[in-house]
Parts: sequence; C-alpha cells; structure tokens
Amino acid sequence: MTISIRNPEADVLARRLAEIEGGTITDAVVMALREALQERLRREKPSETARRILEKHGLKFKKDRQPVTPDAFHALDHDLTGDD
Repeated sequence: MTISIRNPEADVLARRLAEIEGGTITDAVVMALREALQERLRREKPSETARRILEKHGLKFKKDRQPVTPDAFHALDHDLTGDD
C-alpha cells in the first residue's frame, strides 16, 4: 500500500516527526494520524461526526431514524478489522 506525500509542508513535518521519534516517515505518519483520530474522538461524538459529514454533502439524518443495534456495530467492527 502506498501513500504519496506531494505537499512540501507535509513532507517536512513527517520527516521532522520521524527524526524526533527516531523512526521512519511511515511510523511518523501512522503516529500523527492515530493521535489526530484520538483527539477528534475525544472532542466529537460519533453521531456528531456523522452529522457533520452528512451536512458537508447536503444530507441529514431522518427525524424518525432508529439507533443502530450493538450487533450491527459488532459486525461492522469485524468487517473492518477482518476478524472472525
């Protein structure tokens, strides 16, 4: 799998973080993305994220929508991780 960094600032930042951490650029990118996701999840509930993404595309939740069942979340988690 390949990620190509074509933004000069992103390249400098990734290389700087890799140097500080003593790792590779890939390690730095993974670490930065993981930390950014953790921070986002701390400040925004999943339903708020979904609402924000929908609004970005001119969509919104139905007023009478039902909550997703725990079983559906479990199945989705396994689909995303490849676990059985």
